[in-house]
Amino acid sequence: MRAITIIGLGQVGSNLAAQLLASDSVDQLDLLDQSDERAVGVATDLGDAYPDAAITSQDWSSVSRADIVVVALGKRDLIAADRFGELAFNAQAIHDLGQQMADADIPGVVLNLANPNEASTAFIQQEWRLQPKQTVGIGTIVDTARLRRTMADQLGLSYNAVTGFVDGQHDGNLVMPWSTWRVNGQLLDRPVMGKTIDQQQAAIEARMKGFTAIKGLTSDWTALVAWTLRVIKSIFADSGDTYPLAVNQPQFGGYISFPVQIGRKGVGNYLLLPLDELETGQLKVAANAIAQQLAAMQASN
Repeated sequence: MRAITIIGLGQVGSNLAAQLLASDSVDQLDLLDQSDERAVGVATDLGDAYPDAAITSQDWSSVSRADIVVVALGKRDLIAADRFGELAFNAQAIHDLGQQMADADIPGVVLNLANPNEASTAFIQQEWRLQPKQTVGIGTIVDTARLRRTMADQLGLSYNAVTGFVDGQHDGNLVMPWSTWRVNGQLLDRPVMGKTIDQQQAAIEARMKGFTAIKGLTSDWTALVAWTLRVIKSIFADSGDTYPLAVNQPQFGGYISFPVQIGRKGVGNYLLLPLDELETGQLKVAANAIAQQLAAMQASN
């Protein structure tokens, strides 16, 4: 049975719940929120939409049975002026759940969607006393999708013709290891279909896609929910699909977004990227920024 618990039923959590049911991606769905009224309301509405679905609300013991626990904490208003504006709010929420989650001895994969993503994923792993292998964040998946789409549009190619990962820190110190990106299997050190890719311009345009979504919707929740659903399907299929997730990367001393295989037991193999010296240095800068955010979350409690 595919059992999922979602903690936090704001725009992201509630829409993810709906998409899981609409795509028949879950057998048992448990919904948790700080507000009993909110949780019961979301569960009731989804039950009306999917009368045969197994849905519960506010059964906090469900985390002990879940295959996947999705953490969708946050307060959208706080990110209007600062993409990292939820740091203190999410640190408090994670800390407040700490003892309860530690006592639950969560057996499944914990998939964190909260921001700042890498730092809050590390904080969850520490506060809830989880194993690093089972504790992952959504990382730079959406950042990667934006850049792949931007490059594909520049070249007039399909999205799948462009391969590569954006690593580092979501919405912060993004690292584009260009030496590992390919178009139609070809490295970017030569023209592609007679065109030279302007890497700097592609990176700027990809970031602007994120700003445009935030400006228009105050959130990029549609892309976040869609990619979270894909990761969940990969976990249940135990497929070993590779995504740039927020994971504990010993090479960089802690949590950072880095491409890894994912399955039912959590993190599998790390993708061995032939990074050059500059790219490695950029990842170290990102790791340091994440460590500073983690320290701020720890100090706030």
